[in-house]
Amino acid sequence: MRIAFLIVSLTFSFALFGKTEIVKFEVEGLGTSEKNAIDLALTEAMGRVNGRSIESEVLSRTSESTIFEGKSFEYLSSEEYQNEIKSKTKGVIESYDLISSGQDLTGLYKVKLSVSILKFKSSKSANRKRIAVLPLQVRNSCCRVENTSINGEALGSELTSAISAFLIQTRKFTILDRAYEGQVSSERDRLAGPNVPITEIAKLGQSLVADYVLVGTVNNIFLREQERKLSTVGRVIKSIQGNVAISYRIIDVPTGQVKFAEMYNKKISGEIKSLEDPAKASLEAVQLTANNVGLKILEAIYPFVVERIDDNKVTIGTGGDVIQVGQQYSLIQYGDKVRDSYTKESLGRKETIIGMVEITEVTPKMSYGKIIKSSVQDLASKFKPKSFIVRSIAESAIKNNNQKKQEVIRKKMGEEFNEGW
Repeated sequence: MRIAFLIVSLTFSFALFGKTEIVKFEVEGLGTSEKNAIDLALTEAMGRVNGRSIESEVLSRTSESTIFEGKSFEYLSSEEYQNEIKSKTKGVIESYDLISSGQDLTGLYKVKLSVSILKFKSSKSANRKRIAVLPLQVRNSCCRVENTSINGEALGSELTSAISAFLIQTRKFTILDRAYEGQVSSERDRLAGPNVPITEIAKLGQSLVADYVLVGTVNNIFLREQERKLSTVGRVIKSIQGNVAISYRIIDVPTGQVKFAEMYNKKISGEIKSLEDPAKASLEAVQLTANNVGLKILEAIYPFVVERIDDNKVTIGTGGDVIQVGQQYSLIQYGDKVRDSYTKESLGRKETIIGMVEITEVTPKMSYGKIIKSSVQDLASKFKPKSFIVRSIAESAIKNNNQKKQEVIRKKMGEEFNEGW
């Protein structure tokens, strides 16, 4: 019989070598004897700290290897016995103090220990939101460049990797690999080998579980060369046109709730310069898609927060390859929280577009821009933390803006023509 549970009293003490630390807390255990209760409590403590993968290993090394015949109960809390436990566990159990011991009404022995255990210390990045990007499914005959069929499975694999790479370099997520689990599992098997120090086994308990999984399907990737003849000048203009369509969703692992979903359908026009190498051209389309999808995911979960406003200059808490110099973003001011009338759940905060920002400088962790348009005067005096964000300008708005620019250019050319005539 085995019953053991953790008493809330965690205290983190000093860091040890490498990525390990000592964790000290109280634990209780029930057993058929004092020794059995102590062994089970120690084993439970190790399972709680370093995971169940280490628990059975340590249990066999402590319970079966320690010699207790002819020893008194006081021996269980002695320095000699603790050194024996520390030796058998190769340092995972640093020490313990026997706080209390006794029998309950059922005849079981109950002990309370204060235990100091060696723990593998995860990196700070492990505390970020964890996303597992699962291999994207691919529809049959999904991918084509002109009349050449492209291996859809290969493109799906490349798109999965490219989305993962984009999310990694945002520095906002911890991305969990699911493409090479076999190789990782093989390395974990080495950690559990008989000649490996048990301090290494502690690492096995630190395997991370995803908060979210990204799943999706590649429906279509198509590219072709298009010719357009300008009859007025007798010229033929060639451009690469195409389309990419994928469906994907982000699912909350504990609840199964869909947190974000999109039917991504984007027209490609001019971004790819040549189809001489169909494989290369299709990979360029994959990279464009990964950047756009990754950006949408990032903005959905972590909008680009304005960290500071000085006069007409802004500092944005996102950098790296995600944001580029010359890009323009909508400047948005947060308002009150909005709740669903039926479910009473938060729908987020009201967002009001108050201007536009153009990026002037990008560093690995931050970006800097200038406010090129604003409907609010003296923004610096109204700045509060987490009160302003920037978002990508909608493609429809960009298209409308480009059309307006073209109309201005055509009008100007017409006026110059009339003046010359």
